[in-house]
Amino acid sequence: MWTFITQLLVTLVLLGFFLVSCQNVMHIVKGSLCFVLKHIHQELDKELGENEGLSDDEETISTKVVRRRVLLKGSELQNIPGEQVTEEQFTDDQGNIVTKKDHTSTPNP
Repeated sequence: MWTFITQLLVTLVLLGFFLVSCQNVMHIVKGSLCFVLKHIHQELDKELGENEGLSDDEETISTKVVRRRVLLKGSELQNIPGEQVTEEQFTDDQGNIVTKKDHTSTPNP
Protein backbone atom coordinates (compact mmCIF):
# COMPACT_ATOMS: atom_id res chain seq x y z
CA MET A 1 0.00 0.00 0.00
CA TRP A 2 2.70 2.52 1.00
CA THR A 3 4.76 1.56 -2.01
CA PHE A 4 1.85 2.39 -4.31
CA ILE A 5 1.28 5.80 -2.66
CA THR A 6 5.00 6.60 -2.86
CA GLN A 7 5.13 5.64 -6.54
CA LEU A 8 2.01 7.74 -7.19
CA LEU A 9 3.53 10.81 -5.50
CA VAL A 10 6.82 10.39 -7.39
CA THR A 11 4.87 10.05 -10.64
CA LEU A 12 2.91 13.25 -9.89
CA VAL A 13 6.12 15.17 -9.12
CA LEU A 14 7.76 13.93 -12.33
CA LEU A 15 4.62 14.86 -14.29
CA GLY A 16 4.79 18.36 -12.79
CA PHE A 17 8.42 18.75 -13.84
CA PHE A 18 7.52 17.52 -17.34
CA LEU A 19 4.70 20.07 -17.68
CA VAL A 20 6.95 22.94 -16.53
CA SER A 21 9.61 21.82 -19.01
CA CYS A 22 7.05 21.75 -21.83
CA GLN A 23 5.92 25.25 -20.88
CA ASN A 24 9.51 26.50 -21.02
CA VAL A 25 10.08 24.87 -24.41
CA MET A 26 6.90 26.48 -25.78
CA HIS A 27 8.02 29.89 -24.47
CA ILE A 28 11.42 29.49 -26.16
CA VAL A 29 9.80 28.40 -29.45
CA LYS A 30 7.36 31.34 -29.35
CA GLY A 31 10.20 33.81 -28.73
CA SER A 32 12.29 32.33 -31.54
CA LEU A 33 9.38 32.40 -33.97
CA CYS A 34 8.60 36.04 -33.12
CA PHE A 35 12.27 36.96 -33.64
CA VAL A 36 12.40 35.21 -37.02
CA LEU A 37 9.15 36.80 -38.21
CA LYS A 38 10.30 40.27 -37.11
CA HIS A 39 13.61 39.78 -38.93
CA ILE A 40 11.82 38.65 -42.12
CA HIS A 41 9.49 41.67 -41.85
CA GLN A 42 12.46 44.04 -41.52
CA GLU A 43 14.19 42.46 -44.51
CA LEU A 44 11.05 42.82 -46.62
CA ASP A 45 10.72 46.46 -45.57
CA LYS A 46 14.33 47.08 -46.64
CA GLU A 47 13.75 45.29 -49.95
CA LEU A 48 10.59 47.29 -50.67
CA GLY A 49 12.14 50.57 -49.53
CA GLU A 50 9.63 51.16 -46.78
CA ASN A 51 10.35 52.86 -43.45
CA GLU A 52 13.41 54.65 -44.77
CA GLY A 53 14.82 57.11 -42.28
CA LEU A 54 13.09 55.49 -39.30
CA SER A 55 14.78 53.47 -36.61
CA ASP A 56 13.65 49.91 -35.89
CA ASP A 57 11.53 51.03 -32.93
CA GLU A 58 9.62 53.74 -34.83
CA GLU A 59 6.58 53.14 -36.97
CA THR A 60 4.75 55.27 -39.49
CA ILE A 61 1.23 56.22 -38.46
CA SER A 62 -1.04 57.77 -41.05
CA THR A 63 -4.55 59.10 -40.73
CA LYS A 64 -6.99 60.03 -43.45
CA VAL A 65 -9.72 62.47 -42.48
CA VAL A 66 -12.57 63.09 -44.91
CA ARG A 67 -15.04 65.90 -44.29
CA ARG A 68 -18.01 66.72 -46.48
CA ARG A 69 -20.10 69.86 -46.38
CA VAL A 70 -23.36 70.04 -48.28
CA LEU A 71 -25.45 73.17 -48.74
CA LEU A 72 -29.14 72.53 -49.38
CA LYS A 73 -32.29 74.55 -49.79
CA GLY A 74 -35.21 73.91 -47.46
CA SER A 75 -37.30 71.97 -49.98
CA GLU A 76 -34.41 69.58 -50.78
CA LEU A 77 -34.22 68.25 -47.22
CA GLN A 78 -37.26 66.02 -47.67
CA ASN A 79 -35.51 63.85 -50.27
CA ILE A 80 -32.36 63.11 -48.25
CA PRO A 81 -32.25 59.62 -46.75
CA GLY A 82 -31.32 59.27 -43.11
CA GLU A 83 -27.90 58.02 -42.05
CA GLN A 84 -26.85 55.59 -39.38
CA VAL A 85 -23.30 55.58 -38.02
CA THR A 86 -21.89 52.58 -36.18
CA GLU A 87 -18.54 52.66 -34.41
CA GLU A 88 -16.32 49.71 -33.67
CA GLN A 89 -13.27 50.17 -31.46
CA PHE A 90 -10.50 47.59 -31.13
CA THR A 91 -6.80 47.28 -30.36
CA ASP A 92 -4.49 46.21 -33.19
CA ASP A 93 -1.41 43.98 -32.95
CA GLN A 94 0.84 46.93 -32.03
CA GLY A 95 -1.41 48.02 -29.16
CA ASN A 96 -2.94 51.02 -30.98
CA ILE A 97 -6.62 51.78 -30.38
CA VAL A 98 -8.40 51.81 -33.74
CA THR A 99 -11.90 53.20 -34.27
CA LYS A 100 -13.79 52.02 -37.33
CA LYS A 101 -16.90 53.96 -38.38
CA ASP A 102 -19.46 52.62 -40.83
CA HIS A 103 -21.99 54.95 -42.44
CA THR A 104 -25.16 53.41 -43.83
CA SER A 105 -28.12 55.17 -45.39
CA THR A 106 -31.61 54.40 -44.21
CA PRO A 107 -34.52 54.67 -46.67
CA ASN A 108 -37.04 57.48 -46.38
CA PRO A 109 -40.48 56.44 -45.12
